[in-house]
This record gives sequence, structure tokens and C-alpha cells, in this order.
Amino acid sequence: MAAGSSRLKRWTGSIVLLLVTVFITLWVAEFGLRLVFHGRLTSEVENEGDWHVPHPTRGWAHRPNAVFHMQKLAFSEVAHINSRGIRGPEFDSVPRPGVTRIMIVSDSGTFGSGVADHETIAAQLQRILGKDKFEVINLSVAAYSTTQEYLWLIEEGLSWKPDLVLLGFAPGNDVQTSYLPLQRWFQREAKRPYARLDESGKLVIEEEELMEALERKRKGPSLADQAYDLLVGPLVQRVIRQAKRALTGGRKTDPNVWLGWIMMDDFAMEYATEGRTREQYETMWREGWRVTGALIKEMRDRSQAAGARFAMWAYVSKLQAEPEALARVQQAMPGVKINVAKPERELKALGEKLGIPVIEMLPAIQAAVKKGDHRLYFGIDDEHMTAWGHQAAAGILAAQLKSLGLLTGP
Repeated sequence: MAAGSSRLKRWTGSIVLLLVTVFITLWVAEFGLRLVFHGRLTSEVENEGDWHVPHPTRGWAHRPNAVFHMQKLAFSEVAHINSRGIRGPEFDSVPRPGVTRIMIVSDSGTFGSGVADHETIAAQLQRILGKDKFEVINLSVAAYSTTQEYLWLIEEGLSWKPDLVLLGFAPGNDVQTSYLPLQRWFQREAKRPYARLDESGKLVIEEEELMEALERKRKGPSLADQAYDLLVGPLVQRVIRQAKRALTGGRKTDPNVWLGWIMMDDFAMEYATEGRTREQYETMWREGWRVTGALIKEMRDRSQAAGARFAMWAYVSKLQAEPEALARVQQAMPGVKINVAKPERELKALGEKLGIPVIEMLPAIQAAVKKGDHRLYFGIDDEHMTAWGHQAAAGILAAQLKSLGLLTGP
């Protein structure tokens, strides 16, 4: 009995020692990453719950008056949210007389993931146009789909009397995340409201998946998740996720889904997964694009009914702008026929059909990347635009808004 007890104690001691060693090693690695990438030992990254609040129709929204820290290997920056849950300064419900109010609706690329408040597209567009006659409001929220952007705009955004609404369409994910069948192929986790068309072609917003996600959120993280967060620091978690994606492909295992029709000349059936057929891909993307078009049309109609003009542009991704990024994907998947110009071309075709002006971004962003004066996109573990990218995009927006005659009141 004594020998068995002694053996148990040794095993227990060994396990405790191993756990302590792993804990110390992981946190030494965490501090090392902080020093290497951010130049300090402290980390100011906050939990999502510190700056997001559950929302009954959109899933989540910015916590009003929040100050939160965005931190990845590629950056460490602070974002300030005003009392209305919008990144940027406070503003009156109604614009001042003689001031044209511009409202930008988009996701993380325009919200400004990784850049300071004064460096976002909206802030830099405001600086270019000046404050005397123009006011730019950034209604963008990270990870929002076109469905969520539509709801945000009609539920609250239009009540603030914009003269011009600009939709920043993200071709890299907006079709997939708005249409539930594609979402289930794209990211698995369904956590948003989704859109579909009924038999008469009318737009319908479905909330079943959203309600389940809100219930999961209400219950909070599991004990396993809490233990993982205690044991593993945020930057080490990012390294682990990057390594996992490199080994498994993550969500990017099937280019017919994560790139898809919007970015490809043809489906690459040699990379199809889970026995999916060409007919399935064609059906999914055809319906997904129809839903996307219906959402954009409804945004236009609601904006015009509220007295605002409506225009849009296609956010230019790193894959579209940087030849090196495109070359890496093509090397990994040589059978994929990527067409970086297709998203803007298809959005322009939709714009012509719906009578919506489309601002061209791609050629000018590609030219800025080729010029090579500044890095327009982050690297390592994030591919959003840097402050220089936002500056380039804001300059293009300002120039084309003027040339299209969209800077006067409706």
C-alpha cells in the first residue's frame, strides 16, 4: 500500500511539474512575442466582450463609449467607439445646415482593423474633404456581413440623415457570410442573421441561427476555453492558429468556396471537397449572388427613400493588389484560375443593372502597390490594409466621388 501511495505521489508530482513547465514555457513565449512584435512585455488586448455587446437582430454591436485594443502579431492599436456605438467622433442626429453627411457602411477593412482612429478610410476621407462642408460617419463593424450592414443601416444609420450612403462591399467574404448554405461551407459556425429570397423573390431575413448564437453567448465560454485562455496568451494563440491553418488549410481548403465564383474564372473541381459537384457550386453561388444583389438593392431603396444617394465600391484585398500574394496562392493551387479583376467587374455589372454608381478602386490600388513607396497591407497574421492603404483608398474615393458628382446634396 505504501509503495502504491508513493508511486501515485511521484506520478502526481510529475504531472504537476509538467503542467507548470508547460505553463511557464508558453508564457515565456508570449512575452517574447510581445517584445519582438510590439516592443513591450505588457499586453493590452481585451476580450471581445469588453467592446462588443450582443444585439437582438445583428448578433453583435460595438459597446458604446468603449476603448479597446486590437492586437495581432502584425499590429497593436487602439480604437475608440462613440456613444452611438460607432468608431469615430460624436455627431449630432441631424447634420448641420450646408453640410453633406456621408455614411460609410462596411466591415473590418473599412472599420480600420489594425490602424489608429485618425488613419481609417473614413477619417482620412474626412481630412481630404474638410469639415466645413462634409461630415463622414464610419458605420463599419468588423466581421459584419452585407446582411448585418443592411440591418444596421435601416435600423439606425438612416435615422441620422445621411446625404450619401457608401457601401464598401468585401468580395472576399460578403457573399458567403450573408447566405446560410454558403456560410456552412465557408466557416461552419453560423452566428449571424442570414438572408434568402422567398418564392416570389422577396428578401427574407432569417434569425434562427442568430438566436442560437446569442444563447451560446449568454452562457459564456466553457471551462475548457477559460482554462485555455489562462494557460495560453493571446499572441501564442495566434501562432497556434496560424500553424494549424498552415497544416490543415483551415477554412481555405476548398477554393471553390473561399474564393469561389466571385474571384475565379471557373470552378476548380480538382480541389472540390466533400464530394461537392459543379452543379452544387453553381447553384450555391448563383443563389448567394442573387441574395447579395437583393440586399444591395434594398439598401439603395431604403437610402433613397430616406433622401440619400447611394453608391458602392469593392474593397481590394491583398490577394488582388499584391502580385506576391497572388503568386503564393497560385503556387499552392496551380489549377485555380483566379481573376482579381472579376469582383469589381461583377459589382459594376450589378451597379449598372440597379442604377447604382460604382467607384473603381482596383487599378489605382494596384498602381500604388507597384509604386512600392509604402506597404499597403499588413503581413504575418493579418492582411488588412495598413494606414497607407487606407490613405490610398480614401484618396481614390474622394477623387471619384467628385468626378461622379456625388459630393453635392441629393
